[in-house]
Amino acid sequence: MKFRFQCIVKILIALFLLGTFTSSFAENVLDTMIIEDQLFKDTTVVSPTSTITAEDLEKVNIITTEDAIALEPSLIVRRRFIGDPNGVIGIRGSNMFQGHRSLIFVDGLPLHYHLQTRFSGAPRWSLVAPNEIDNVDVIYGPFSAEYSGNSMGGVVNIRTKRPVGRKFTIQGNLFSQDFSELGTSDDFNGGKVFASYEDKFGDLSVFASYNHLENESQPQTFFFSEPGGGVGVAVNGAINGIDESENVGIYFGDNGEEQAQSDLYKLKLGYDIGLFQLRSSIAYENRDRELKDLNSYLTDATGNTIWDGDINVNGIDYNVRGSNFQERDQQRESVLFGLGLSGPVGVKDWLFDIYYTDFEIIKDREIRSARNPDDPDFIAQNAAFNGRLTNADDTGWETFDVKAGTESLFGNDRARLSIGYHYDEYELSIEPYNYDAVNGIRGTERTASGGETSTQALFAQFGYALSDQFDLALGLRYEDWETKNGFNGTTRVDRRDEQEFSPKFSLGYFPANDLTFRYSLARAVRFPIVEELYRNESTGDRQFVSDPNLEPEDGIHHNFSVEKDIDKGSMKVNLFYEEVEDVIFTFSAVDLDNNSITTTLPVDEVETYGAEFVYNQRRILGSPFDMRFNVSYTEAEITKNRLNPSIEGGQFPRIPDWRSNLLLTYNYSHALDFSTSVRYASNSYGELDNSDRASNVFGAQDEFLFFNIKTNWKASENLRLAMGVDNLFNEEAYVFHPWPNRTFFLEGTYTFGEEI
Repeated sequence: MKFRFQCIVKILIALFLLGTFTSSFAENVLDTMIIEDQLFKDTTVVSPTSTITAEDLEKVNIITTEDAIALEPSLIVRRRFIGDPNGVIGIRGSNMFQGHRSLIFVDGLPLHYHLQTRFSGAPRWSLVAPNEIDNVDVIYGPFSAEYSGNSMGGVVNIRTKRPVGRKFTIQGNLFSQDFSELGTSDDFNGGKVFASYEDKFGDLSVFASYNHLENESQPQTFFFSEPGGGVGVAVNGAINGIDESENVGIYFGDNGEEQAQSDLYKLKLGYDIGLFQLRSSIAYENRDRELKDLNSYLTDATGNTIWDGDINVNGIDYNVRGSNFQERDQQRESVLFGLGLSGPVGVKDWLFDIYYTDFEIIKDREIRSARNPDDPDFIAQNAAFNGRLTNADDTGWETFDVKAGTESLFGNDRARLSIGYHYDEYELSIEPYNYDAVNGIRGTERTASGGETSTQALFAQFGYALSDQFDLALGLRYEDWETKNGFNGTTRVDRRDEQEFSPKFSLGYFPANDLTFRYSLARAVRFPIVEELYRNESTGDRQFVSDPNLEPEDGIHHNFSVEKDIDKGSMKVNLFYEEVEDVIFTFSAVDLDNNSITTTLPVDEVETYGAEFVYNQRRILGSPFDMRFNVSYTEAEITKNRLNPSIEGGQFPRIPDWRSNLLLTYNYSHALDFSTSVRYASNSYGELDNSDRASNVFGAQDEFLFFNIKTNWKASENLRLAMGVDNLFNEEAYVFHPWPNRTFFLEGTYTFGEEI
């Protein structure tokens, strides 16, 4: 990728090196205050916000970072199994395949992957280990000018622990799932190892860590066929059933276990130079995925496995395709880098923060064999180059932010102001090739595609305490968006640019010290991402078709909140409504020949309204119990659609009407606690026409009720042991793919050093 800020980066690096090898030039009156956390308090004032602490996280079975927010209101992360790279996120009226409507940060570093859509657009959660997390803020809606229209759903801000002394941590986890559905009954096992070293050397802080995870997933895809095809060989092993649209047919196989492995290496440095704070972070991840054990349930009369062709089951003809059983292997290496400088501006009561980030895909290669190695046609199909090799080169992003703010504008403690500039550039390139997986030979190219987007933004957020009981906040964000260098093979796409203003308004009322009413209103504009605009791919039975002329999504968002502080906790009610025009919906369909077609199209208007109730309290009524509870209702309706008026009035896909979460902890003693958590969601639809009405089948969006338990025992000051179970009652449910069955966990953490 091209670096547009090389001079700025060199200056920051020079400052960092200068700070590392020189002593403090002024008394550090800021002590341990984190400047970047002080700049934009207004963001969490004008927006509904939920905070999760490190203490809360110890009460759940947390193996990957997605687990940290799994119990938050009006939110879902579709992590299909531990180690799943496709953990897409949905918040409020933005479903799990609209991840481009969410912003995910860790210490200011973007984890959101605003290059691709659907499952390919999942945030890069695995670039942060859960052991690093100190606290998480989930900020709902685009009510602050600090964030772009990609915050239509919300923002997740993860803050990691900061070294306060010398400490070593070692943690090991083991987990095992007993899975039994359709033609598979087996145990799937995994483990995780985390090790870290942190230290303080005067004004210099160091944090280095290594996180290794490997796991075997349950089968994620079940292969289904409706009646049809020519007269075939009689087979055994087929399982009668229906698909998500209640079509009758057979299940004839699955994709077996996915073996997932990832290694994360991270180094974070911080240095206080007088009143200034320098910080940098670099994370390198190496991830491997393999699908090698695909299963065909079908055998002929002599016991031979059937992989392809026309078959006959109890007098009914079907057709099965050998391409379903392709083996897959993906290797991915990526680096995320951040460098920042914070301090006083020089003007009284003002602070600034400058931050640069860069994400680079070093290697992203996926190989799909032509057929399964046990298929008699395996060698012939590969010799014909019917396998596929896909590279994602020249892919990544960079961002640059300059922010400044004061809580006392012109010496007036009632007035506050935050201002800033933002730049980002995203680049995606997809290069597919025909491939011979037997001999490892790359064939002809299958039409590469890709492009770039960039955004420059200016914003201001002003707040004023009108009186002791009323507070006003006004914000404005200006965005200049550009897309360029789009290509589809040799065809080039014309450059586009658009400019939009997004105003914000919020009014708070405080009738008592422990009671707050607040109404917030905002416009948000979400510009298309690269894949929606430029990705075009045809691979025989799979096609991806984009649209370079897509208009940006344009939304008006409202939120009315009531918050009551109680002893060691709070109760909140949020009422929200949003109306979004030109909603970009990416969907896949399968034609009569079982070819998959994925494309993007606009839905003219979707209206969403809902309500949330949140209750959090520690030591309820002086008891040893802690509770975090929330319940939400969301109604998302397609109100206008000129392309297909028949879907008007239907439910927008993948947004359940009801969601609820509970975390209840019994603190038996300082050293021992017992927790139970409950996750519930009602069913929903996956298709715009709401035609997928079946439940508990592959492809469905099921209702689920998962009970989880965990106990922590602090055996000594240095050693903590834990054990737990997720999906205790072995609930069977699908989120298109099957949720995990009952899973057991063992955990041990040993910490030693000066600060424990």
